[in-house]
Amino acid sequence: MHSAHRAVSFLMFLVLLSAFLLVAGVALAQKPIKTDVTLLFDKVPAPPAAFGCALQRPAELAALEKQIGQHMVAITTARTAGQSRDEAAMQAFGEQATADGVENMTDQQKMAYLQQQGSALPGHNAQALQLAQQMQDPAFQAKLAKMSDAEKAQFLQQQMAAPGSAQQRLTANPAYQAAQAEFMQQMRDPAFQKAWAKKSEAEQDAYTEQLMRKHGLNEASMKSVAGKTPAAPLGPLVTKAALEAYSTMSTALAASSQTPSALQRLTTALHSDMMALEQSQQAQRLPEAKDGDCAGQQRVYEQNRQFFKRRQDLMRQYLPRLTAAWTAHKAQLKARVAPFQKELAAIHYTDDIRREDEKANIAPLAGGQQQMLMEVQSLADFTAAVYDLNQQYCSLQQAYDQPFSCHLATCFPATAMVALPGGRQLPIEQIRAGDVVLGYDAAADAVVPTRVLRLDEHTEAAYLLVQLTIGAYAVYASVEPSLASGLPATELLLTPNHPLVLGNGQTRRADSLQTTDDLLQLQAATVAPTHLTDRQDAGTAPAVYNLRTESGNYFVSGILVGSK
Repeated sequence: MHSAHRAVSFLMFLVLLSAFLLVAGVALAQKPIKTDVTLLFDKVPAPPAAFGCALQRPAELAALEKQIGQHMVAITTARTAGQSRDEAAMQAFGEQATADGVENMTDQQKMAYLQQQGSALPGHNAQALQLAQQMQDPAFQAKLAKMSDAEKAQFLQQQMAAPGSAQQRLTANPAYQAAQAEFMQQMRDPAFQKAWAKKSEAEQDAYTEQLMRKHGLNEASMKSVAGKTPAAPLGPLVTKAALEAYSTMSTALAASSQTPSALQRLTTALHSDMMALEQSQQAQRLPEAKDGDCAGQQRVYEQNRQFFKRRQDLMRQYLPRLTAAWTAHKAQLKARVAPFQKELAAIHYTDDIRREDEKANIAPLAGGQQQMLMEVQSLADFTAAVYDLNQQYCSLQQAYDQPFSCHLATCFPATAMVALPGGRQLPIEQIRAGDVVLGYDAAADAVVPTRVLRLDEHTEAAYLLVQLTIGAYAVYASVEPSLASGLPATELLLTPNHPLVLGNGQTRRADSLQTTDDLLQLQAATVAPTHLTDRQDAGTAPAVYNLRTESGNYFVSGILVGSK
């Protein structure tokens, strides 16, 4: 708990630190890579035009996903020289702050530490830190509370400006204060705020310049206020067009995420129609026919084939529309991102930036490049989803093509003894749905209680039976005595086609058992291997029974048998 508290305390210090660093001085550590992302859209394989069971998901999808991931990592880990320098300075400061025990300081002590030790940090602003310290003083807070919005803005700007700087002289100028007060008053009007937000950066600059002139501030007066301090020559602004293109792209992509595209609407419609069809089919589904009822099983089989066919028909109806919508969506995405890609390439992926006040734009432009990559990935994900739909179609086709096979009755005579918890046994004809019998969990290698789902009773014919002798020494000369289990011999009466569970988890019909097959015999709370030693015909029975259990198996005369 103590270490966790220290970690949270230091994290709060870092949050406090970031609040007083100028954004222009500390750019996020990421940079665009020199790659035309729009070319990746053409690398996305189109969805299949028709379903086919020979189709496989294109290998290009995996290769493209890997390439997108590599680009994402490259953007996140790329650094300009300035970013690397700033990152190193931040890391060194963090290590020094930890060594100095900053996590044990009060908030005021932390700010004082920042003022004294943080001057080498990128974007360090002593005035901002001093103001933050003042904000801790209740008297200072009360003073601010009495000011109007315009007075607060003027006061805070003066406090943030370096003493004697041109910025401080400008914020103290009455004409500048009047222009600022008028602008703040206008911004209280929601209609003005809405109109202002729609203006381009150039239009906002022009309006601000006009407002300044209205209050007597023109270029000459601005120079007069600034004083005679020579300004360092500035390089050209190069990111304006790229930022505007990025803003337009982001706005369009955000709007499309709020309003589903034709592709998304089709996908949703297909899902809804498929769910509705499956629910309708479920309501019409015939009850499962009993084993041995070949006519009933045939009717269920034919109905299932009709159901499979209708689902396939629905998929085929949607596929051409999905493919067309995918093509249109791809063209729309390319059109939305192309202007940003063009402007980003025009400034050589931010390599042309020379002005310090523009370097903060590197990270947002890198974010725009990542946004383009995510759109490429979303397009590829849809292609993959259609190939998955193709696999569902083929699974339905495989089920449709499955030939009919009647499941004959696999059962025991009425007196077969079923093992129950607590060492009890009960004739199978007395077991009912909901009763609990013993079963076997192969994964846990344990005998477990299992609920009976239903009891199947067959009385339509005279059912052939076989008698298995299990657990005594082998009577066949080809079998070695070592195969004997040593357990008491067990005789089991059942239909020839009833499955018995083998030691390897598979099942085998009673009439196909080999003397080398491992069977499982109940022994206290576990099972022991045993073997078939003899098999004989045992006449017929007028009624036979079988259990369906949750575990898929149960014990008869101590031998583990399948529930079907």
